[in-house]
Amino acid sequence: MITIRLLGGAKKAVGKSAVNLDRPSASVSEILDFLTTISAEPRLLQRGNLIITLNDVDSASLQGHNTTVKSGDSVTIVTVVHGGMDYRLDDYHLLIAGIQRIVYDPGKLVDLLRGRHGNVSIQAVDANVVYGEEHLVGVLRIVLEAEKRKIMLTNRREMELLIRLTGTNQIEEAIRRAGLKKDICGCFIAFSQDSESLRQFESQIKSEFDLNDSVLKPSNRRGSGLQTCLVFPMN
Repeated sequence: MITIRLLGGAKKAVGKSAVNLDRPSASVSEILDFLTTISAEPRLLQRGNLIITLNDVDSASLQGHNTTVKSGDSVTIVTVVHGGMDYRLDDYHLLIAGIQRIVYDPGKLVDLLRGRHGNVSIQAVDANVVYGEEHLVGVLRIVLEAEKRKIMLTNRREMELLIRLTGTNQIEEAIRRAGLKKDICGCFIAFSQDSESLRQFESQIKSEFDLNDSVLKPSNRRGSGLQTCLVFPMN
């Protein structure tokens, strides 16, 4: 039997701090496959976001995901980044973080964060226009594909995200509908091919803001509200 200890996002994904795999041996990859099948939130088990140790030795220094684990061994799995919603999209690392309340000037805040984290694409929006984190992941997927095909409607990925989220090609209208606003809940969307730069961004917002991903959860009420605020009124 193989004992698997889970920490951080991995624990949240499975709902337990430890599970057992009743097999005489398995590769790290097979263990991750097993955890995915019993996970309520498999997105938290994306392999690029995990550190996996075998008997306190990092599997990356052994044979990576091909490392063989035997009965009696102890495996520990921990997410690399804690807090927020962490994803991989192609070559990009993505962080989605809900914020309980914005107390700063939104425009100055976003400009300041972008200035400090030049290797990270950063956008911030009103949390009320987000129908769950998967909504944002889908929109960003469209943005990156549009950039790849050279069919973006704007000249910056951050603004492309905002107008794709709102369904308008007017920048001022997109900001009015979905831009970050003071004194209400918000959401940071940050993505980069440099995982270390993204971690530094996350460390800053964790120290300066009251992060709360529950403000992004979908609901029937939020869905009805989005239909009203994201569609042009009929003339």
